[in-house]
Amino acid sequence: MALPGLVIAVAMIGDTLLYVVLPLYHQDFGISLAMVGVLLSLNRWIRLLANSGVAAIGERVGPHALMVMAAIGSVVSTTLYGLVENEAVQIAARMLWGVSYASLNLSTLAYAVSDRANAGKRVGASRAAIGLVQALSLVGGAWIALQVGPRSVFLIFGGLTLISLVAALLLPRLPREIADRKPFRLPVPHRLEIWGFTLGFTGDGVFLLTLSFLMKDSITWVAPVLATAALLALRWLVEITTGPLGGWIGDRFGARRISIINGVLLVAGFVLIALDHELLGALVVVMTRGMFNTLIPVLVLERGKSSVLSSQASYSTWRDFGAALGPLSAPWLFLNIPQAPLYAALAAALGISAYFCLARR
Repeated sequence: MALPGLVIAVAMIGDTLLYVVLPLYHQDFGISLAMVGVLLSLNRWIRLLANSGVAAIGERVGPHALMVMAAIGSVVSTTLYGLVENEAVQIAARMLWGVSYASLNLSTLAYAVSDRANAGKRVGASRAAIGLVQALSLVGGAWIALQVGPRSVFLIFGGLTLISLVAALLLPRLPREIADRKPFRLPVPHRLEIWGFTLGFTGDGVFLLTLSFLMKDSITWVAPVLATAALLALRWLVEITTGPLGGWIGDRFGARRISIINGVLLVAGFVLIALDHELLGALVVVMTRGMFNTLIPVLVLERGKSSVLSSQASYSTWRDFGAALGPLSAPWLFLNIPQAPLYAALAAALGISAYFCLARR
């Protein structure tokens, strides 16, 4: 699982750094703050359609071919972030990354659950490989951005992303999964999908886009871009250390029980931010989000009645829907609603969703 984990980890470095750099340096890219929300959400909108479409293609060509095509797409999109100061090109790059990530995400899961009895441990191992690369690239990328500029760092990262293509070509081929041939349609949301939508809107959307500004106001002894990068790197370090352990616990005791505890801590993090404890609350949020990335694929596998790719695509589609709405809403929400009521409302939404979707049978 280290090899498919390496493919997606290196492919993600440009997208991950963009969430840190773009909100703070949007003028260097020639775009407004409102356009930042559009660009950071656009790849999620593309994935709303791409998740199910890619799953259908993957069932025909196999995860290996998806990985290779997605690695190529990630190299191109990361390079374009820094190469051209043009809104149309940036939009095209985000669209390309949306399709590429959908392919990477579903293919990596297919490699992880090819041994279903140990799916949790294998997902944890994959998340650990991803976490190691992301933590290093976030802090290193933020430092490089301060040295060479916020656009040039993406040209450097575009070259580094070629490593993902080499790793994808070395992957073993898996047998194609046999599934019923059904016409394409957007999946109907069930409880897990509703939780994914709420988590996407609050944690992947509003929180992630406003994190740079929260750190700018609460941390003054270091550059905001470095503070934000370090905090997001902590999330990946959590996945390195707790991902394999969380996967093993999920396999042994059930991922649902651990998810309930993790959900309570996530809500507590948003409450702390609402109470003006930004740094402590953000620490709790990034750590619990990291754990969910290990637990959710196991929950999807436990409830899945269709193919693995289709079941994961259904959850990913609704989480992406929430994560697409979040960045679009975040600039307006952050500028017009005080921090306390905004994050209190987000905490309430998460708490209600966790009760009905995770705790209640």
